[in-house]
Amino acid sequence: MHVLTLLRQLLRPQRRRVALLLGVIVAATFVEVMLLPGLVASLFRVLAPQEGGLTAGGGLYTKVPLLSAVAERLDRFFAPTPEARLRALFVIFAATVVVALLRGVFGYSRLYLGQYVGGRVLIDLRTRLFRRLQRLSLSFYESQRVGDLMSRLTNDVALVQQLVTADMTNYVTAPLIVTAGLAVMFVINWKLTLLVIVFSPLTAYLVSRMGARIRRLTTTQQERIADLNARLHERLASIRVIQSFAREDYEVEQFEKVNESTFQALIRVARVGALAPQAILFLSTTAFVVVVAYAGTLIIRGEFRLDELAFYFTLTQRIGVYFVKFGSLHLRVQQSLAALARLGEIMEREPDIVEKPGATPLPAVEGRIALRDVSFRYPDGEAVLSDVNLEIAPGQVCALVGPSGAGKTSLASLLLRFYDATEGRVEIDGRDVREVTLASLRSQIGLVPQETILFGGSVKENILYGRPGADDGEVVAAAKAANAHEFILDLANGYDTEVGERGAKLSGGQRQRIAIARALLKDPRILILDEATSSLDTESEALVQEALERLMKGRTTLVIAHRLSTIRDAERILVLSDGRIVEEGAHGELLARGGTYASLFRAAERGHEPRRAAGAQEEP
Repeated sequence: MHVLTLLRQLLRPQRRRVALLLGVIVAATFVEVMLLPGLVASLFRVLAPQEGGLTAGGGLYTKVPLLSAVAERLDRFFAPTPEARLRALFVIFAATVVVALLRGVFGYSRLYLGQYVGGRVLIDLRTRLFRRLQRLSLSFYESQRVGDLMSRLTNDVALVQQLVTADMTNYVTAPLIVTAGLAVMFVINWKLTLLVIVFSPLTAYLVSRMGARIRRLTTTQQERIADLNARLHERLASIRVIQSFAREDYEVEQFEKVNESTFQALIRVARVGALAPQAILFLSTTAFVVVVAYAGTLIIRGEFRLDELAFYFTLTQRIGVYFVKFGSLHLRVQQSLAALARLGEIMEREPDIVEKPGATPLPAVEGRIALRDVSFRYPDGEAVLSDVNLEIAPGQVCALVGPSGAGKTSLASLLLRFYDATEGRVEIDGRDVREVTLASLRSQIGLVPQETILFGGSVKENILYGRPGADDGEVVAAAKAANAHEFILDLANGYDTEVGERGAKLSGGQRQRIAIARALLKDPRILILDEATSSLDTESEALVQEALERLMKGRTTLVIAHRLSTIRDAERILVLSDGRIVEEGAHGELLARGGTYASLFRAAERGHEPRRAAGAQEEP
């Protein structure tokens, strides 16, 4: 998505305020280009009066139509008598106060409207980014670093904020004042103005080249910051592993390298950003000196009047200020556009899993699951499942076992449509999951993952995540069924106790039981358990296992088993190897066969990790 297209989309909801802002900018430009220089010129005219009034002898007040019309009405104040000149001074002073007030009103309005429009655009941008991230498929996140995404949502958004608040209005105001000012200067004295314009192409070329360079450098800088954030996120999340291997010094050394790389990228941007304004200022000063020298010769020859010179150089001074400001603004805007381009990469990314046109809601299901000739491979990996055929009756508990990489988690992910089957059909109650809406599908499937995820907030809020509309009684009932109610009451604030980031204030068993309560409150017809007790101590495991048995009652349940001792009582066990179902039956039956399951079970009893299937891809 082109950055300007994205910017227009963001500004469209604020088009009325943008139009009002442009009107204020035009009015402010008139004050800067006409009124302020005109007042300075009028002051010089009063101090050095000329017979015949303002319009005598041609000059400034006959060249500018607006000034000519005003001058004809004010000539009586500018008559070369002490009384008229004194009266004219009071008029000029009063007009200056009014113009200063107008300038203040326009300046306030411009800044306020700019901040308001920019703030709304920024809020809309953040919301659109977060909405898009929520819709993107798991395959996107598997190819991205969390630190990089966080960097885009913080550092890049901060640079865009710079663009859509103050810089946006100044970026419009500066060129408008410069253009309008040059037009008036041409009317006053085209020869003098040509000298000013001679320097413009060189300055414009300088600004353009440096702007393009700083945009490229900013992109690199933001990538380095993303690398730094990604490393920080990963290392802080893995601090136990780092300390257990005594690798603190190594990590500090590696961090210093990444940090230094980030600093060098920052310095390259700063070098260009510091050089450009000074170069522009030098050219502007040189142009001013040349113009002053030429204007002096015109005055000496009588071809230029003092009041015209005052008007001209007041206007030149205003243009010079905005010209230098525009050069600096252009560099900052290029930085912001580089950041906006990085955000645009997310905005234009489409999810891999989308609803088909005409997808219908999935009605309340009985829980019958069927996989028909299903094969699956990851977008950039080898085949994970091959020609899998499977039917699970409503209310049946079915366990999936097999070596790491055999395809257990991938099979469960197809039910939730985290991915789509490469070939074949995945059906629930006879309906292809690709033909129904995602929300209606996922609302009827409960997932209790191996790694329990809780959100920052209270215990109650985390349980309510399963069904936000539930009342307090239903929350308590779910917690009791999950064997969580008693320990929750023992917490400092009961159900209102904050659990901390990712549930850090709770033990593993407590987190798991809250996750089970959340699933119970959702009351799904189909349940997926990804070895929910694998990392718990014996006491916690017993409580969680009891809660899981209540949760599974009457539901079609798919248990992904890593510890085979936890699924001895499963009604049906499916053994996967190399992406295929190679064995099926009850625990005793499979042991008696002496096949893959028996081999895995004996290895587990000896305390060995099941070996990965040959050629299989690791599951995410």
